[in-house]
Amino acid sequence: MWKPRGRAMGTADLLRRLGSPTSLLATVLLLSMVLDSAWLLTQEQQDLPAVKPDASLNVKFDPQTTKLTWDCKENTTYGECVLIHKEKGLIKKKVKHNDCQCTFPDCSLHGGVTLAVEVSINQRRLSETLVYTNPGKEGTAAENFSCVIYDADFMNCSWAKGRAAPDDVQYFLYMRSKKRIERECPRYLQDSGTHVGCHLRDFSGLTSYSYFLVNGTSHEAGIQFFDSVLLLKEIEQYNPPDNISVQCNASYCLIQWEKPRTRQARSNREFQYQLDIQRWRDTSSSRSQLIVVFGDSGNRYNFPKPGSKAKHTVKIRTADARKARWGAWSLPVEFGSSRPTGYSLRFHRSKIN
Repeated sequence: MWKPRGRAMGTADLLRRLGSPTSLLATVLLLSMVLDSAWLLTQEQQDLPAVKPDASLNVKFDPQTTKLTWDCKENTTYGECVLIHKEKGLIKKKVKHNDCQCTFPDCSLHGGVTLAVEVSINQRRLSETLVYTNPGKEGTAAENFSCVIYDADFMNCSWAKGRAAPDDVQYFLYMRSKKRIERECPRYLQDSGTHVGCHLRDFSGLTSYSYFLVNGTSHEAGIQFFDSVLLLKEIEQYNPPDNISVQCNASYCLIQWEKPRTRQARSNREFQYQLDIQRWRDTSSSRSQLIVVFGDSGNRYNFPKPGSKAKHTVKIRTADARKARWGAWSLPVEFGSSRPTGYSLRFHRSKIN
């Protein structure tokens, strides 16, 4: 599935490769490598044990496991790994004693990353870098990738064909959990035979943070990959609340509801709701009242009772308490009529395949 590509580089090579670094952290890393070289020269003048000039750690990177490995050396007393990411900056990992590998957390790799390892051997430091690039023709990777979870049990992912992708391109989606369990999309959505989406009904194997990879094949050109790490909670679109009811007395109408069913159980405080209260058959925006109610309020709202002849409707939608990414509206519930007692409307949804 992966085609790793990279090469080991010295400090001078890395400087030529990166030009004028735009990242302060990258600059710090390069400067530290230059200073290390000067430090090594000073130590050589003091007749301390030296590492052979042609010594190599033979650094390798496996993007599928995000593991950096190198050849073990005798008397290694210290080690550190570094990954320079365009968005996340500098990611460091300490190396355990006599361990010749380190594993980085999942992150997007399609933009390329620079990796480095530094070890101490016989009181000397030896460092080596590796530039991992995205193989394939520029502009052939899938574009506009996004995923949404809906109705608690289903997920749709979609993407567009790369602007420079050949006509025979075919894309494939792979998903990987933090536990390194990997699976391919079980049901692709197509446009003229090309995979442009995925429908998922089973979330088994996925964790809260999951890694998504879209790679491709073609007989005409190498296809670049696109990857992303998604927090499933952030891509879930909530249904309207359940069991909306309105009970009116002489003073006010009490609007109540239950939190919607979600992929994983969540407390009331993790939701917010928007109520759209309108006068009966008056859909003008000037008469509509949009009210935001947070879940820790007990999922209830007191609306001053309208006149006996002033009928109203209320519909409600749901979002995460931290992000106003609103789901669909509920069916409207009528209230404020001349009915002598309260009334309620309950929803019974069926799963959409």
